[in-house]
Amino acid sequence: MPIYITQGRYTREAIKGMIVKPEDRYEALSRHVARTGGRVLSDYMTFGEYDFLTVIEAPGETQIAAGLLSAATSGGVSELRPWLALTS
Repeated sequence: MPIYITQGRYTREAIKGMIVKPEDRYEALSRHVARTGGRVLSDYMTFGEYDFLTVIEAPGETQIAAGLLSAATSGGVSELRPWLALTS
């Protein structure tokens, strides 16, 4: 299956919620990705321009796009930047 790398930012509201109730978002992310037929290979919080980076294996572009659109409409993330990863 293709591998996709996505960077993004948490919304101000999401960050406020994480401060009030800190939790590892890996399980929620994994369930969300599984609904599109994919799986999370890794997930990182990052410093700099983006707040997180995820590495996801998904059946194809349609499925990764559906997952990203669904995540974006949740209101918790923004500025999602997906890339298809190719082996060297």
